[in-house]
Amino acid sequence: MSSSESTSAVFDAFRRLDDDAWLAVLVASVQQREIDGVEMPGFPSVPLQRELHGHDGEVSIHEAHVFYREIKAYCAYAGSPITSATALMDFGCGWGRMARLFMKDIPPSQLFGVETTSRFLMAARRANPCLAFLESELTPPLPMQAEALDTVVSWSVFSHFDEFLAGHWVREFHRLLRPGGMFVFTTQSRRFIAFCAEQRLRRASGMRLEHPWHEACADSFLDEALEFSRYEKGQFLYASSAKPPHPQAHYGEAIIPRNYIIKVWGHLFRLVEYMDNPARLPQVLVVLQKI
Repeated sequence: MSSSESTSAVFDAFRRLDDDAWLAVLVASVQQREIDGVEMPGFPSVPLQRELHGHDGEVSIHEAHVFYREIKAYCAYAGSPITSATALMDFGCGWGRMARLFMKDIPPSQLFGVETTSRFLMAARRANPCLAFLESELTPPLPMQAEALDTVVSWSVFSHFDEFLAGHWVREFHRLLRPGGMFVFTTQSRRFIAFCAEQRLRRASGMRLEHPWHEACADSFLDEALEFSRYEKGQFLYASSAKPPHPQAHYGEAIIPRNYIIKVWGHLFRLVEYMDNPARLPQVLVVLQKI
């Protein structure tokens, strides 16, 4: 088998599966490296998966699959469906969890992951050498030509970027996407303000918070009334324990209201959907289409 055949084996073997059957294959791959004679991508260590998502294995695959289904549905609705001709980038890909969901829809030569954290990037490359995982600086640009992509997806990255980084990357994606191209991402919802307050109450009562991220949440959005007011005014909400010029000051907890997206990014993208439905996704789903 040639290198190119080996690289595209997952796409060639499973491209005709529907999304539910594909989910079954991905879940089986958590324990079974070879399926139907095809070597599946591996997984990083359980601690690394839990560090990124709070869970691992089958649970992480199911969560990613929910986002994947929403992406495909909304891209089709907007007239830019995911096909074998789509060039797609997963921004802030972590260990490559989301990118592998698209391996049955898109050939590996058109599927990219981008990550800023070196150890996550190395984990992605080790787990899935079939895909191209690119290292990025904290700010743009990426080493890609303008209008090289049809779709950019980003899970739980714009729930952490401050306004400075979010704005720079939105403009970069506008540069990289073809006319009509899709940018689908998640951010925290208005409900997140109350979630942070709940973590503070749990900590004050002496309860041990489950994850270091919950500690960060407990220290975020301390003035609830003020933050709710700012949200209703369409302002970008952001909290971080680090202060400039520390690089970590740009990465904390973020809530991007619908009205902010329309007001600040509306000249670049059409807002297709702003879905705040915890029964479907734990974060707000934002679907933008390049004007």
